[in-house]
Amino acid sequence: MPTRTEANAPPDDRVVWADVAKGACIVLVVLWHVVVKDYLRIDWRVGLPVPGAWGLLGEQLLPLRMPLFFTLSGLFAANAVARSWRVSGRPRIARNLYLYAVWLLIHTALLALAPGFPTDRATDSGALLAQLTVTPSNLWYLYALALYFAIAKALRRVHPAVLLTAAGALSAVAATGLLDSPGNRGQVYQNLVFFLAGVHLRPYLTRWADGANTRRLAGTGFAYAIGLAAMALAGAQRWPGVYLLVSVIAVAFGLTAAAGLARHRLAGPALARLGRRTLPVYVIHMPVLALLDRLLAAPMAGLPGPTRALLVTAYPVLVTTLVLALSLAAYRGLTALGAHRLFDLPRRRTHSDPEGGTMPRTDAPALPDRTHVEEAARVLSGRVVRTPVLHSPTIDRLAGARILLKAENLQDGGSYKMRGAMLAVGRLADAGHTGVVAQSTGNHAVAVALAARRHGLAATVVLPEDAAPVKVDRARAAGARVVRAGTTVEERLAVARRIAHVEGHPLVDAYDHPDVVAGQGSASLELIEEAARRGTPLDALLVPVGGGGGIAGACLAAAGTPIEVYGVEPVGCDSLARSLAAGRPTPVAPAPSLADGLRPGCVGDLPFAVARNRVRGVVPVDDDAIVEAFRLLLLDLKVLVEPSGAAALAGALRLGGSAGPSGSGGGRQRTVGVVLTGGNVEANLVARLAGDRMTVGVAA
Repeated sequence: MPTRTEANAPPDDRVVWADVAKGACIVLVVLWHVVVKDYLRIDWRVGLPVPGAWGLLGEQLLPLRMPLFFTLSGLFAANAVARSWRVSGRPRIARNLYLYAVWLLIHTALLALAPGFPTDRATDSGALLAQLTVTPSNLWYLYALALYFAIAKALRRVHPAVLLTAAGALSAVAATGLLDSPGNRGQVYQNLVFFLAGVHLRPYLTRWADGANTRRLAGTGFAYAIGLAAMALAGAQRWPGVYLLVSVIAVAFGLTAAAGLARHRLAGPALARLGRRTLPVYVIHMPVLALLDRLLAAPMAGLPGPTRALLVTAYPVLVTTLVLALSLAAYRGLTALGAHRLFDLPRRRTHSDPEGGTMPRTDAPALPDRTHVEEAARVLSGRVVRTPVLHSPTIDRLAGARILLKAENLQDGGSYKMRGAMLAVGRLADAGHTGVVAQSTGNHAVAVALAARRHGLAATVVLPEDAAPVKVDRARAAGARVVRAGTTVEERLAVARRIAHVEGHPLVDAYDHPDVVAGQGSASLELIEEAARRGTPLDALLVPVGGGGGIAGACLAAAGTPIEVYGVEPVGCDSLARSLAAGRPTPVAPAPSLADGLRPGCVGDLPFAVARNRVRGVVPVDDDAIVEAFRLLLLDLKVLVEPSGAAALAGALRLGGSAGPSGSGGGRQRTVGVVLTGGNVEANLVARLAGDRMTVGVAA
């Protein structure tokens, strides 16, 4: 099956700069280990001060590397700290302790094969027990992440100023060397304050990065250099609070530099991709470096003088690049072999994952209900746009009913798909996942990419070869890796599942995921609530149908009310209508249609199970009717929607005043709700449709 991967465009977003900063941190960590554990141990004999310069550079970056890393870790953990222990404890605490224990054992075994390699490792059971408990090894950051999150979670009700003051005092005292700090315990003491700063000062850190400019970069860089010079010349590093102050300045410099690098055409995307894959590099790179040290150290010292003189400057950069590449290659190889448990906590074997696990289309889906939609609305409040409900007397006159239009084209990402994606991806992030995979014709992929970016997860989205360029561009701009595969949902789904298996990331299905259905339903729930608030409760609700997540969500939102729910499908793309007639999901060969988002080929199993006994009917609409609705929205309400988003209005214009319960008459004008599902449309298509002459008339 032919696929094509497209390079990411360099997005400009606060999570992208955070990923860039994480990528820079892992590069600096590996570079430091290359320098002190390999490079400086080689007898270069070149008569140049280059090795000393590399060692000095590494030392000057000590106040930056791990403080910046833990600040970012706290920033990404901020949302999880506010969640319950049941939800956040397993992924944030148990997972990191599990990984620490597993990789400590692996490192202990592998590094025993390189006894001359200078790194901290246990040589007996007592030392191993100490490293597992109170004296963390060179994998101490995993140990620290679990401990820091537990502290932040347990003390979340303590005022941030009190927490940061106490943690800062601990850091300042630890930097003086007054505390007993075997192994890497001193690092654990010193960096707690930075993790807590990331958790509690997230809005300020974000604002700082958003305002990054050349002047701020120069100012923080100069202040950092002055602090380093003061510590070196006055020997002030062990003065209480000095090292902490220099580290704070270094973090400010690092955030500013990362925000600038995020805008760079080449460095930004490369570092962001690396920043989303730091875990495998952190846990794998030390054994890889030990192997390279054994292979390269002696040959380097034995090279002719001119060759050594050429290599002495570039060696740390070359070996750092090689270590990074080999670590990522080892990770891909291990996951391809199914060794996912080396990089994640073993999954609970339950029928449905309450933390938002994958729901493949072939599984028997657990059916959500109205309470799931109501819960989704609460979770999404403040995280997605509560879009306006529009009304037009002209449209009322044409439809013969009062039409209320839910403008989800104004939603983040340009469609209501953002709702389901934010709910599903947010729960996966809380469960400790580091990436997600999705497939769709466009809008769901864009939404998953945006949701992943907000939660600091990597995203891979599979789009059809003929996907609308605007949707491809938006997915790429959101930081996702875009893969193109075929033209059918089966082709895309096969590729998405393969990627999910290889990378160990869950698949956020566009249709058959209960969180996606519940999230999409929150749009209909808001429309129902707004209509009631206005004193014009809905008699009917129309939603366009592609894979069925939206119509299923609408059915759940309307459950327990007299509201009749109708689906709207393009002519020739009538999988739901055929499925209702057959009593099971029935695929179709989708006919050409302007509504590209409504051509999946088959309604999802979960949406069908929800909708089969709750949908009143399905309204077919042709392209002429969609164009008419599109132009009506554009010219009368000045609202731009994509053809798929206009389809529901086309259905309402066709259905007219007959929509709604037969008992809703009594002289009252019937009220019909319409969800305008998206607005991601090509500019040239807008120009063409806006200029077309109407070919279908609608009776008043």
